[in-house]
Amino acid sequence: MIHALRSWTLWWLALLGLYIVMEGTNEQMELAAGAGAAALGATLLELLRRRGLLRLAPGVAALASVARLPAQILREFWILTVSLGLDLAGIRRIRSAWVAVPYEAGGDDPVSAGNRALRPLIDNVSPLTIVADVDRDRGVALKHDLVPSRASKTVP
Repeated sequence: MIHALRSWTLWWLALLGLYIVMEGTNEQMELAAGAGAAALGATLLELLRRRGLLRLAPGVAALASVARLPAQILREFWILTVSLGLDLAGIRRIRSAWVAVPYEAGGDDPVSAGNRALRPLIDNVSPLTIVADVDRDRGVALKHDLVPSRASKTVP
């Protein structure tokens, strides 16, 4: 019972945090809606976990990279702002690119599955890059970088 409550609470916190980041507001009504949606999502995820259909347990390193997310967002927003300014001034054109970067996908265990779910999500929150696909067989991730010379060459 304690494991189920802890699992539900962690899912609720993660889903509410994701909702707040994606919604981008702190209005009371929006936060209440997010809390309700997160509770529904956490309940459904806990039911899936109990039936053995959800096997995700991100590793400590992947979870620790969430703490670096605010600094990463600010850094990449600054890079994007400067690059757009230089482009608008006609000094240097922005040329986005698709890039294949090394990606350790891991096996079929719950930690590897959790890392595969969380790491691209963390990279997709920041403004410079979007992870579009992960190829487990070749060990690469396909990313779209807006400013390839300044973007990260890995998936966090």
